[in-house]
Formats: sequence, structure tokens, C-alpha cells
Amino acid sequence: EHALLLVRRLSASRHIRRLSTTVDQPPVLIETAGRVAILRLSRPSSLNAMTAEMGDAFAEAITELSGRCDEIGAVVVTGAGKAFSAGGDLQFLRDRAEDSAWRNTAVMRRFYERFLSVRKLPVPTVAAINGPAIGAGLGLALACDVRVASPAAKMGVTFVGLGIHPGMGTSHFLPLAVGEQVAARMMLTGEVVGGEQALRERLPPPPPAPPPPVRRAP
Repeated sequence: EHALLLVRRLSASRHIRRLSTTVDQPPVLIETAGRVAILRLSRPSSLNAMTAEMGDAFAEAITELSGRCDEIGAVVVTGAGKAFSAGGDLQFLRDRAEDSAWRNTAVMRRFYERFLSVRKLPVPTVAAINGPAIGAGLGLALACDVRVASPAAKMGVTFVGLGIHPGMGTSHFLPLAVGEQVAARMMLTGEVVGGEQALRERLPPPPPAPPPPVRRAP
């Protein structure tokens, strides 16, 4: 309920800047709602699949927001449309298969560093998981300080199906969030869990219990 309310509020926020080299389909949007900045991945037609261009725009947005902390108290990271992020763009990954191991090391390190720059923000970060967060998309959500998820959320570490290691810091952040046994199961099987199961697994932590009512004085 808390997550659904947050996602609804995000949809009503005001756009303040687009970061992109493409006018028609900006890969990242910065919006504001009061003192909260919203960093929105914006490739909805591809379920916000992550590309090098999106990574560059994301890092640019992080740099901008880092310089605006006098007016911003928190940053929410979310996705446009019905997904948080489906993970790495398939064409981007296919191109890696055609490249050399030496060059891939440099390309992937730069790719991960751009998105993981969210860790450099000096204010709290919240991942609002509004739909699928798969592979590197889940890694980005895990890199945020707090996660909330809508009932439509689906989360999975699906790198094993591609025969590659869990990237985007997933092998570090996932055990911290859910414990070693659940993290190992998810990373080794590629299991995708829905919103309710993800809540039980503590991928988004459970919402705090409401405070007890104040007792009236006799």
C-alpha cells in the first residue's frame, strides 16, 4: 500500500529536465516533487533496458543532483511505463559477445560505474520498483539505500541464463539485503519472484508497523 501510494505520487510529479542525446526518447528524466528529486529511467518501449547512452545520462544526472543537495532531501529512482528496468539491453550484450575480452572489461566496468554512481549521492536514495526489475535492473535497485515495490513488481537475478556472472554489484548487494542462502538461490537458479514473495524475502524491506494509538488520559 505504501509503495503503491509512492508510485502514484511519482506519476503526478513535474518534469524539470531531460538528459539525452535523443530528443524523441530521452533515456533519463529528472523530475521534482517538493524536496524530492525523481530520477526516472525512460525507455518504456524496451522496459527501460539499460544501454551505454542511458548510463552516461544517468551519471550526468547524479552529478547534477549531487550539486543540488541544498534543495533536495532525497532521490527516488524509478522507471517509466510498466517496468523499473528489464536489465541490460540485449543488443548491447550481443555486441559484447563480438568484442575482445580486454575491451569488454573496460566497456562493462564503465557501464556498471555509470549506474552505480547512485552510491555517490550525499542524500538518501529510494528505489521505487514499479514493475519488473531484472538482472542489472535489480542490481541498480539494490544499490539504492531503500527499496519499495508495487504489487506488479517482479525481481530476478537472471544472469545465469546468459552464462555470465551477476553484474551491477548484485553479488555484493543481494546477500546484504536477503541473506546468503536466499541470494545464492536467486543467483544460481535465475528465479524471478513476484511482489509478495519479494516482500517475504526482504528484497524490499517490510513497511514499518503503524505506531500504537496514543492513550487518552483518564
